[in-house]
Amino acid sequence: MAPPLIQLKDIKLTFGGTPLLNGVELNVATGERVCLIGRNGSGKSTLLRIAAGLVEPDGGTRFVQPGATIRYLPQEPDFGDHKTTLAYVEAGLAPGDDQHQARYLLEQLGLTGDENPHNLSGGEARRAALACVLAPSPDILLLDEPTNHLDLSTIEWLEQELDSRRSALVLISHDRRFLTNLSRSTAWLDRGRIKQIDRGFASFEAWRDEVLAEEERDQHKLDRKIVDEEHWLRHGVSGRRKRNVKRLANLHTLRDQRRNYRGTAGSANLAAAEAEQSGKLVIEAKGITKAYGERKIVDNFSTRIQRGDRLGIIGPNGAGKTTLVNLLTGGMQPDSGTVRLGANLEMATLDQHRESLDPKSTLAEALTGGRGDQIMVGASRSMSSAT
Repeated sequence: MAPPLIQLKDIKLTFGGTPLLNGVELNVATGERVCLIGRNGSGKSTLLRIAAGLVEPDGGTRFVQPGATIRYLPQEPDFGDHKTTLAYVEAGLAPGDDQHQARYLLEQLGLTGDENPHNLSGGEARRAALACVLAPSPDILLLDEPTNHLDLSTIEWLEQELDSRRSALVLISHDRRFLTNLSRSTAWLDRGRIKQIDRGFASFEAWRDEVLAEEERDQHKLDRKIVDEEHWLRHGVSGRRKRNVKRLANLHTLRDQRRNYRGTAGSANLAAAEAEQSGKLVIEAKGITKAYGERKIVDNFSTRIQRGDRLGIIGPNGAGKTTLVNLLTGGMQPDSGTVRLGANLEMATLDQHRESLDPKSTLAEALTGGRGDQIMVGASRSMSSAT
């Protein structure tokens, strides 16, 4: 077996309360393609940052083969004070790297290199960040949600590009097809620990179900054994003190195992509450136009959306999809034309950069608006918020 390019051993990290990572082990060898799987909040992104050397764990060791190069793609790229996308990508190159790769990859990804990074759409920003990590051709690529905000053609290009490279990959993604096509082994981060198989994502769900079923059987056996031992304690204690002391100690051990067991997290069921009946008309746009400088993003666009309609807006990155949504929902005014919203509308929006969330607020404050400790659902029902 080839020696690992990067090795994480007995990694531990806690942000107060239950450990986020508790003895995590991860080895990545030359050319290996690992998909890192886990529930939201399980610590996948944190573990990737530890692997990249950006976060110091509370315990454990990180080893990287001398001379091995690593590039890390975060979910949210930081463009710093770079004036152009080309300058941003070139800043990620080492002295011995091919400088032409920067412009080449930007062009492959549909960028010229002259764009201001701070004025990019979500998809364009992701393209620039990908060019930055791919240009040096590193030995290890740590990619956190690489397909976020990308259009379909760019996802297909990225899949082919990664497949053609010799770099070792560690991938976090919610794109099941992307993981299925690229991964060759699966690391499942669950309740602070990693379980790993030498099979790709296509085999993950069946394997996970087997693991959880076996775990449930083991816990049932443990419960039955505790019941039997407690029955002995109440009714079957004999006069042989030494044997009794040992058996009682075993019972305490069994109880500790049961007490310290971390079960799997439950499933979340999300449902939209019924709003008051709105009018038949939801949105009517007539001849709306929006331009940035000489570039027209929306040109003389008209539509009529009625209650019950389901409308999908598709297009390449930077085409103006988000701008059009903002125009239609009243978040932005058109340069010309009109937008009319129907009566009794209750509008909910989710922006791709989550700008509606205050990073200084806690989860409870974000859910309740900082008012009390309850979330109102509909007109009368409520539930306690997290603390």
